[in-house]
Amino acid sequence: MHRRVCFILMALSLLLLTGCSGGSQSAKTSSGNIFREAVFLQGERPDSATVDIAVINPWDSTKILARYRLLNPEAGNADVPTGTTPLRLPLKRLIVYSSIHAALIAELGYADAIVGVADAQYIKTPEIVARLKDGRIADVGSSMEPSLEKIIALRPEAILISPFQNSGHGVVDKAGIPVIECADYMETTPLGRAEWSAFYAMLVQGISPRNRDIFNRVRERYESLVQRADTFPDRPTVITELPQQGIWTMPGGNSYAARLLLDAGADYPFASNTSTGSIRMNYETVFNDARDADFWLIKSFGPAPDIDELARIHPFNSRIKAFSSGGIYNANTAECNLFEEFPFHPDLLLSDYIAIFHRTGEPLRYFAPVVP
Repeated sequence: MHRRVCFILMALSLLLLTGCSGGSQSAKTSSGNIFREAVFLQGERPDSATVDIAVINPWDSTKILARYRLLNPEAGNADVPTGTTPLRLPLKRLIVYSSIHAALIAELGYADAIVGVADAQYIKTPEIVARLKDGRIADVGSSMEPSLEKIIALRPEAILISPFQNSGHGVVDKAGIPVIECADYMETTPLGRAEWSAFYAMLVQGISPRNRDIFNRVRERYESLVQRADTFPDRPTVITELPQQGIWTMPGGNSYAARLLLDAGADYPFASNTSTGSIRMNYETVFNDARDADFWLIKSFGPAPDIDELARIHPFNSRIKAFSSGGIYNANTAECNLFEEFPFHPDLLLSDYIAIFHRTGEPLRYFAPVVP
């Protein structure tokens, strides 16, 4: 199963983490860190033309996964510490493995910096799709088994890849091309992940006050929505996802998926779980805690399952409160752009959640009610 399919399955099960091991460098917390929300990203500015980036190993936070020195043109031939990858900005030839990061770069206005993508069939961003069709962006194949020949022929300055625990980057490790470790999906809060957009903006914009523009807008709206959610008197109970073969994969209590539910003014039955990824539980365990759920959020790739189909998946599904109260909502990810948008725009998903949980009657961007 290739990397992009794995990523989609993680998203469908709210990030069932399979992760990759990190380097052996020790991590040190910096008081001058320019990132405030992200846990696994540190940045320092030795001078106005330079930013030193450290990506913390999400699976061992005492260690560093990668170090980069970002250099604006005016930085000249600055010294680069041992073990640090220099990146001379702005980068103009990137290969991007994830549609999420490709969408962000396009949103920043730098789609022309993308020369290649992996798993092109999963990309929905219109500008990237158009460039794939006319050949301005090349498809390098499966992210698990990309074409090394195509990658080398594209002469990329860097490759953006999401790391996984206990696995390298395959043929890319042999190519001698700088790899940007995109560990944003391991963040534990929605704003923590969204702040990575400022780092990716540096890569294509160069170091600039504009780097935080997207994040600042997202943070302002997200925090405003959280305040709004707090004004509703009730906190409905919410569960997510569909059980598969008797196993229910739910977001861990310390995951940003669970945090989104709580920030929307909902109660989550598994909030006390300490996992930052996903947790796999047998159906009966979930049902005992979730039978009184007011809302049940699911995702599909294609038309939503109807009520009868949900009942056929497991006979107890019909006993969940949301089943009979009109509280089941589905996001058809074949049509909506949920996966490419919400990682760096969690405010959009939070807005849907608030409208659903508190029945505000406002239009929904991603979800629709499942009707008989």
